[in-house]
Amino acid sequence: MSIVPLVKVNLVGILDDKDKVLEATQEFGALHLIPLTSAQKELEAVPAGRGREATEALRWLVNSAAQRRPMTHPDGFQLDQVVAGALENKKALKECEDRLARLDRRIRDVEPWGEFNFSDLAEIGDYRLWFYVVPAGKLSQVNPDGKILEVVHRDKYRSYIVLLSPDEPPADAMPVPRTHVGTEALSKLKHQYELAAIELEELELQRQVLTKWRFVLAQNLAAARDLSARHRASLETADADRVFVLQAWARTDQVAEIEELAAGLGVATLFDEVSDKDRPPTLLENRKAMEAGEDLVEFYQTPGYRDWDPSVIVYVSFVIFFGMIMTDAGYGLLLLLLLFLFRKRFAGSALGRRMFRMSVWLMVSTTAFGVATGSYFGVAPPEGSFLGHLKVLHLKDVDTMMKITLTIGVIHIVLANLMRAWHEKTPSGRFQPIGWCLVALGGLATFLGQGTLFGSAGPVSVVLGLLTVGFFGSDRKVDSVTSGGMRIFDGLAALARIVNIFSDVLSYMRLFALGLAAASLAETINSLSGQLNHAVPGVGLLIAITVLVIGHAINIGLGLIAGCVHGLRLNVIEFFNWGLKDEGTPFRPFKKEETRL
Repeated sequence: MSIVPLVKVNLVGILDDKDKVLEATQEFGALHLIPLTSAQKELEAVPAGRGREATEALRWLVNSAAQRRPMTHPDGFQLDQVVAGALENKKALKECEDRLARLDRRIRDVEPWGEFNFSDLAEIGDYRLWFYVVPAGKLSQVNPDGKILEVVHRDKYRSYIVLLSPDEPPADAMPVPRTHVGTEALSKLKHQYELAAIELEELELQRQVLTKWRFVLAQNLAAARDLSARHRASLETADADRVFVLQAWARTDQVAEIEELAAGLGVATLFDEVSDKDRPPTLLENRKAMEAGEDLVEFYQTPGYRDWDPSVIVYVSFVIFFGMIMTDAGYGLLLLLLLFLFRKRFAGSALGRRMFRMSVWLMVSTTAFGVATGSYFGVAPPEGSFLGHLKVLHLKDVDTMMKITLTIGVIHIVLANLMRAWHEKTPSGRFQPIGWCLVALGGLATFLGQGTLFGSAGPVSVVLGLLTVGFFGSDRKVDSVTSGGMRIFDGLAALARIVNIFSDVLSYMRLFALGLAAASLAETINSLSGQLNHAVPGVGLLIAITVLVIGHAINIGLGLIAGCVHGLRLNVIEFFNWGLKDEGTPFRPFKKEETRL
């Protein structure tokens, strides 16, 4: 695990060659550009007319349920026509779906009244029809005296009543407000629905036909974004007379390659070491097996360039914490099987492959802790069996589990402080973390070793640690009474973090609490299923199986959420709080986009 050393690169060339240099630099794809002038704020990341619209059109075609074989050659491809056609198809299809939904609702509303057409008012003495849907419970409240009304339809729950009156009846004439049926006959509505359904099918066919251009459209979209990125980079170079300067950060081990690139382009190069005033971006580099740790770290915070890379520790601890929270061998093996069945879906990108490897280890951890706690879909193995002998942890043994989780918390926070002390250069930066290590270890020794020599040494370690933290509260020089008083204040302010370390260690008890909750819920699901099976002979078995499947599916879902949220939280809140000092910016190479579908 390491943060890659960087060097500042200056490329100096003739202004007429700037576009060529930018294109070659983008093709090289390993430089993090440094803006030397401010680009226009309104400059979009993708070109207007060919960016957002093309992105929306591509997404519409890729998400189509029915796909045609993609064209890989641009013969006959017209970008503007394809984008316009896809967006028009999307708009028309959405409008058609809305129209179908409205017609379906109107048909369901009109159907109980039957097929009818409104007559001319003169033919019926200027009487109008007023429609009411009266619930069965309110039918007795309808007073027919002085009214011309008819029940035209009746079902189990309501009656459909038509009232004849030249003017709208008063609000209290009927127990319910009147219903707006509309003027269109049921047969006409059904005909409109049929036409809309046919139109929808035709629009879906149009969309399917357009999907053949999705690959070529993606290629053009990537090219448009690359062009936009070069345009932005062109605005951020320093130009003077006929010369331009392009500045960037690069890996120190790529200096020779950059010199070779510059020689081929005919531009001058100048390399500067990182100075104290510089704030370089952070480029993390780990072995292939641990690369996913970088994603976990950068998900919340990128460490500063002068800090250290916590990727490996975060990766390993996240796997352990996740397994402790899920803690069921049955769940772990089931999810491992699903990962194996869907493994090809992860193979399409480097990120997908990293996530697949990490997911496998998460499920292995879940299985291992499930075996250690003796939980297989909430069922404990029989005493004396092979699996029973492998059970070494008892989740319901509160005292033991508290000691285990608090020990894990102390080790995690001590490790964070040790790594910080190792990479700091000032006395305060080095000795304060050592002092907190003594405090944490002393507190743990006091808790675990009550009544032993080990426990007696705990308070001594705590006091020694607090004295170390207070004495090295800052690096302020004491050369007067005022500075001495401020140094004492710095020490007292540093000691205030004792509340933080106490609360942060206690936070690790969530590992035990969540694991116990998941195991208890699994046992409850099994118990409820068994009771249903015995309570309802015959069909009870089907109900019990349904409860088992749905219940365990919900428990697995909750476990996945809790494992990810709390497993990450203990790393990015508690661990980062003690291990990292600065927040940096990620290294973003100036490179061409890949064509993805």
